[in-house]
Amino acid sequence: MPKIVLSTEEITSLEIPKGKRYTTATFNGYTGLQLYLRWADNSVKLESLDNLGRKVNTVYNWRFRYQKPNSKQRTTISLGYYPDIDIEDVKAEHSKYQALLKSGTDPQVQLLEEQLQEKIRQRNVQSMVDGFTRKSSVNHMFMRFKEDWPLTGGSERGLRNHELTYEKYILPVWNGRDMKTISPREWDEFVLNIANVQNKKGAAENVHKTMRRLFSYAVEKDVIASNPLFGRRAVLPHISGEPDDSFLESEQVHKILNELDDQVCPSWLKLLVNLMLRVGVRSEEWTRVKLGWINFQKMRIEHPPESMKNGKKAWTHLPENVIKLLLDYLGELKEQYGELDKEMYLFHDKDPLEQLERDYFSRNFKCLNGWLVFTPKIFRKTISTHLQERGAPAEVLRAIRNQTLSKGVGKHYEFSDLFQLKKTWVERWQCILEEVKADPAALISDKESLLNDELASKVSDIFG
Repeated sequence: MPKIVLSTEEITSLEIPKGKRYTTATFNGYTGLQLYLRWADNSVKLESLDNLGRKVNTVYNWRFRYQKPNSKQRTTISLGYYPDIDIEDVKAEHSKYQALLKSGTDPQVQLLEEQLQEKIRQRNVQSMVDGFTRKSSVNHMFMRFKEDWPLTGGSERGLRNHELTYEKYILPVWNGRDMKTISPREWDEFVLNIANVQNKKGAAENVHKTMRRLFSYAVEKDVIASNPLFGRRAVLPHISGEPDDSFLESEQVHKILNELDDQVCPSWLKLLVNLMLRVGVRSEEWTRVKLGWINFQKMRIEHPPESMKNGKKAWTHLPENVIKLLLDYLGELKEQYGELDKEMYLFHDKDPLEQLERDYFSRNFKCLNGWLVFTPKIFRKTISTHLQERGAPAEVLRAIRNQTLSKGVGKHYEFSDLFQLKKTWVERWQCILEEVKADPAALISDKESLLNDELASKVSDIFG
């Protein structure tokens, strides 16, 4: 079909040719803009329709087809349906996407970022509404706590300290959250992030103190049955001294394996979560990995001594399923840059030759908090904890957690011997993850006590 003028008259005159199921119109002066016409219902007998019937049963879908920057690949974006999206609207969209292409930006990437920002905005708006309307929300409870503060005999200065801590740290994250759903482990991770990632131990202590007080108040008001932070005064020093104490339970691992691909976040972040869940390694070290360090033939990343915290070389084994994930991601990078350089960083922001800041991953993980709350540090502990229950040697567990082997039996291991032993257990971990993907209870140890279904149901009735 020849190009037509972008006007209401020309669009009105368009028809799907007889004997066809669809047709595509393009427009003079609007490169890449298409109007795709198809039948609304393929089961309709077209020969029985008159001209009006054919118009009524036609769907008009705006599309923008373009060649990705630095790539020969062509792709298409749907812009919505005509007449819901009218001609003026689609002209504006076309102009926006053309400008993005001229600047070297892929419109699909931009669209994904906009969707992510909109999802975050909607979640924040809903959290704000819940914070004022839901009686068991953190914010609603804190407002009541402030009103009743004079009854406690506390000083104005004490209340002001709680207010400052709440407004700066607790409110932005926990505003509309139902206090009944906050678990001790989830709270520990939040405090850990403030203490060890943001390096604000004093602030973390105040945050923990304020929240313990708020939970106690919620118990007094019969909003929750018990204080989940009761008796946990020393939790912060404990976490700061041993930041890997928390780990992902069986159901949480199952959730990641089955739902991660559905999350609205950049593809590199999904890859990073997969890598850290499957092979561990500190997030800080992932910021240093260059493409040239990946030895695909030997299935490993070869970290040079100068890149490691202890100044010694290290290898990270890459199982076949992990290599497949890496190849898919590298394919995306090749489409983006045209060719790959060994000096490029595996993970980067805008410049592939510029190393990321050490806390870059921790900051970006926050976009997943509405789905599942975790920090980069939790994955190594998750792997070592569950492999420990399956009999992995202590040296392997310490290696997975990137802890020194200079003490005890570990110091007698040769580098290659320890790598081979660790590789064996990492491969075994991949098989375990396949079991967890199918069964959310696969990681629950036989040693753990589990309540039977009948009693569990009664507990749910009482506290639900």
